[in-house]
Amino acid sequence: MKVPFKVSARAARLIGRENVATSQGAVTELVKNGYDADATVCAVLFLPRWKTSPKTLSAREHNLLIHAFPATGAMFESFGDTWREKGEVSAAERATLDAAYAGFLDLWIIDNGHGMSASTIEERWMVIGTNAKEMDGLSVGGRVVTGAKGIGRFALDRLGQECELQSAVAGAKRAHWLVDWTEFEGAGKIISDVKAVLETEQGTLNAYLESQGLAELLPTVGPARLGEGAPIKYETGTAIKITLLNDIWDKRDSLRLKETLEALLPPHDRSDFDIFVYDHRVPTESGFIDNFPPDQFDYRMLADVMANGDIKIRLARQEIDVAAIRPRVFTLPSMQQEPYRKQDFNAGEVTIDTNLSTILGIAKDQLGDYLSVGPFSFTFYFFKLANAAADTLRRFPQKHFDVSKRRRWLKNSGGIRLYRDNFRVRPYGEPSTPGYDWLLLGERTARNPAQASRVGWRVPPQQVAGTIHITKNDNPALADQSNREGIMNERAFSTFREIVMGLLREFEKDRAYILSQFSVAYDLDNPEAKDIEEGRKIAEQVLQEAPPPEDQAPPSSDKERGSSGPSKQKPDPKLRQVSQAYDSEVKKNETLRDNLQVMRGMATLGTVLVSFTHELKQIRANIDSRSERLSNAVLEVADQTKMSDIGEIENPLRIIERLRRQDEKVSRWVTFALSAVSPAKRRRRVIDLGDYLKGLGTYWDDFLRSRSINLTPNAEKGANLNLLAHEIDLDSVFYNLINNSVEALVKPGPENKREIFIDAANPDNGWIEVRYRDTGPGLSDEFNLPEDIFQFGISSKKEEASGDASGTGLGMWLLRNVVDDYRGAVSLRSALGEPGFALTIRFPAYKAEG
Repeated sequence: MKVPFKVSARAARLIGRENVATSQGAVTELVKNGYDADATVCAVLFLPRWKTSPKTLSAREHNLLIHAFPATGAMFESFGDTWREKGEVSAAERATLDAAYAGFLDLWIIDNGHGMSASTIEERWMVIGTNAKEMDGLSVGGRVVTGAKGIGRFALDRLGQECELQSAVAGAKRAHWLVDWTEFEGAGKIISDVKAVLETEQGTLNAYLESQGLAELLPTVGPARLGEGAPIKYETGTAIKITLLNDIWDKRDSLRLKETLEALLPPHDRSDFDIFVYDHRVPTESGFIDNFPPDQFDYRMLADVMANGDIKIRLARQEIDVAAIRPRVFTLPSMQQEPYRKQDFNAGEVTIDTNLSTILGIAKDQLGDYLSVGPFSFTFYFFKLANAAADTLRRFPQKHFDVSKRRRWLKNSGGIRLYRDNFRVRPYGEPSTPGYDWLLLGERTARNPAQASRVGWRVPPQQVAGTIHITKNDNPALADQSNREGIMNERAFSTFREIVMGLLREFEKDRAYILSQFSVAYDLDNPEAKDIEEGRKIAEQVLQEAPPPEDQAPPSSDKERGSSGPSKQKPDPKLRQVSQAYDSEVKKNETLRDNLQVMRGMATLGTVLVSFTHELKQIRANIDSRSERLSNAVLEVADQTKMSDIGEIENPLRIIERLRRQDEKVSRWVTFALSAVSPAKRRRRVIDLGDYLKGLGTYWDDFLRSRSINLTPNAEKGANLNLLAHEIDLDSVFYNLINNSVEALVKPGPENKREIFIDAANPDNGWIEVRYRDTGPGLSDEFNLPEDIFQFGISSKKEEASGDASGTGLGMWLLRNVVDDYRGAVSLRSALGEPGFALTIRFPAYKAEG
């Protein structure tokens, strides 16, 4: 015999409640139902249950009233199943009661969609978990429906104990549905035991709303956007009245709901659906929600990720006052290429065509998981939260803006928010929740707090707003959890997050690169050495006198001066020179402090290594012999016959052999590290570069062989390759080059020979020329110019998880600094995106005196 499953009434109710976690989320679900019904407006009304003091209260009403307003408990007395006010009530008690009655609310949710007929309510609304919206993903009006779980009606249970619904469709009687959710409770009840009232009535929805006194409260004209607002009619649609509310909704809660609903819809392109919120206690705060972003953003990025991995990015740059850009900026080679040319700034918006492979820094054959995410669009805004000071404006000509307006808007609408078919996917980007910074922008900024004029700058989460648009059809891997509190597939979501971070890095790179070039141009126009020297002399004479404020310009005529006051003299031009000199010095010192902070950390590591030299030598000696001693000890006590029967993995001699190979690696590293901090390397002496390169090959041999990399150093025979140097400086040059080559050569990719070549020659008596090349993938085409690799903090090495830079960006910067200190020169022989890395370094050759 086969028997059917039975679902208890309480279990069905709990399923709904667990999937509608909060009252705010419950209202959101019901508003989304209005959108799915093709409504142009959905109104949420908080109205008093009684317009005048009630004569009697039911037991339920009394319980809820004293729960919300405990002070009223002593003011009622029981009459059977009802409660009444006591005969004598003081003026103070009357005021308390009136306030309690005004705060005892009914919640109305009304839309003017196509409505539901009685048969639709019976066949769909009353079926828990129906897949009707999943089967038909488009509404009658062509909208992609947002519901799919079939449990949204339990949002009504989450909000209140009783619910009454009136719904009208064109050409049919109005459906009337009534349910008491407390009937789901009770021992032994199954779902089929619970009944709801369903009947039909004459009249339109508008006639019903007028009978309830709601017509004068509902909006009749939509919000004005372009011209006058469109008229709103309520001939069809649905009106839901929820009574005996489970939660206490005070004025702050209803305003918070308005903020929640502001975030429900994306802040643009939503003219076909509006949300109206009204609370009778705060009518001045009621009205249509409006969360359009301010026009004065600093950056806007519009990114479209295509299904095939192509990406189109449009960057609108509004941060810079183009008219105030110093001419020197556009004479820089780095600012004479698209999209950094003068005409690009004049246009205001630039377009960048790229792809997933480029922004993620991975090969095209590794894009499978990323392409499976599907196409989406990303609208991103960046806002500074303080106007630039006068000294900053001279270097970076940024526009002035209304700080308070930006802060107010970001308070409610900041964060990167995710929308599916034009409705929020919570909790991503939700203010004051852990989900606000779901991209972990704050953590990235803390790890690398570089200033904005440094390439490698990372945007903080407090200054961003954005919307990401996905769809049910195009992004099935990013489906919601049943409780509407996040994405279900964690792996797909992690991949999706990497793509979003890659797009953000394109914005960060653009802004930091531009500001860094502005800083370079300013320094060229204001040479530090001369200005500082002259400024210091002038400062001794004039800094005793406070300069007049910049906004106090001298009057241009006697009429402007007035007849009585003395004329103000023009500021001494020497003061401006002093100001510029000090400004240059301050900026230079800030950069030096940043650099020294990094260098101190790395120097500390070297100091610690030197301090443990003796201990490391002893460790190395013990490592070299311990595997042999351990093998001998095992052979002394182990039964050879039994050992021959043990498998390869469990055999102790094989285990010791594997440990020996690991010990060899550790020993090589210790030897390598100790050689790097040898005292001899810290003394300046004449070094034969040919001998140095031979030693370099020896030092790196074991390390490179373990990675199947071949290093070929070659010195021109008979050439004068002597130079006066610190050996540790040469190590900074060649160790960084080799280390970069190793990391590039071991990356997954085409199986080519892993080769490094170093050739040293003396083409003339004055210079030593070193030509370095490898067979790796070459310079990443994510750089703007090949020479960008020499800038402080720039690295093309990426973390696998986040796609952020994993390298320090110091290696090639140190190389350039060392070569410059020796009055040498370095030139790249590689083009962006081409295989193989190559450069040439020239050092001045040493000539013995006499």
